[in-house]
Amino acid sequence: MTNKIIILSLMVFTWANDIQFVNGFEYSPPQGLTFLTSFPSDLHEYGKLTFRKDKLNEWLVVSALTGIMIVYDEPLIVEAQKIGNRFNLTNEDNTRPFFSIFDQPIRFPTDLGSSLYFIGDGILHLGIASSFYTYGKFTHDNRAMQTGSQVAQAMASVGVLTQVIKHITGRVSPFRNYTSQETLDDGTIIYIPEDRWTPFPNQVEYHKHVSTYDAFPSGHMAVCMATVTIIAENYSEVKWIRPVGYTAMTLLGFQMMNNGVHWVSDHPLAIAMGYYLGKIAVNNGRKKISGENKSHFSIHPLINSNLSTGITINYSF
Repeated sequence: MTNKIIILSLMVFTWANDIQFVNGFEYSPPQGLTFLTSFPSDLHEYGKLTFRKDKLNEWLVVSALTGIMIVYDEPLIVEAQKIGNRFNLTNEDNTRPFFSIFDQPIRFPTDLGSSLYFIGDGILHLGIASSFYTYGKFTHDNRAMQTGSQVAQAMASVGVLTQVIKHITGRVSPFRNYTSQETLDDGTIIYIPEDRWTPFPNQVEYHKHVSTYDAFPSGHMAVCMATVTIIAENYSEVKWIRPVGYTAMTLLGFQMMNNGVHWVSDHPLAIAMGYYLGKIAVNNGRKKISGENKSHFSIHPLINSNLSTGITINYSF
């Protein structure tokens, strides 16, 4: 027997439920239709969060920004159209159906203007969620699967909450209430909108003329913020996610003003909602590793009584 014996002693551990540990968090595979079954509790948690004292200043800021923007909403829509015209951005819906699923046409953009608006489209974000989940499924990556599930979960929460508020506030979309127009030197016509709110609108009329009542808040912006938040939280080591995501949101917000779908004041509340619903989905989809359960790796020299030498490697979590 050689005088040098290498002894590798590894502590036995259990990989329960295929748990994976990344960046100090514990990720398990999403169970069943988590993205559908969890959103009621997410909304309940959001409700509690809204009325917490330590969040009061944040909501006051959101309210103040919204109020200030409402004052300047109408001229800002006009300026957005002028900038859009300068860059040849269409203010019309130039998406077109490419295929159908269950007889429902799936539309995609065909020019730059509709592409910017598509940044907040549910089809895009559903595709992002599906891509993360599918990638994680095939590569056995729990973090990717959880990210996909969380994006879908936040989309459900955002969809329900924004619809409730829209049905209460009844704010007209700018393009539905153009009251006059201005002709630029190059002959381009700029439409001038007039803001109008109809609190607690007749629900029959609402569903007959949805865009007359559903501007506030922006569901597109809320979904976009939730998606960026979820991906950035789960992949915190990727530093470009937030800058790229926020830039995309800025372009989306501008185009929604240029095409008259939203006023600028529809965005602050939507951004706050998307951020917090995204954070809630992330926190419910992973667990922070407590101090006593952190992984530990150590290497120690070993000298036996018979003067054999070696090393002991211990890895535990």
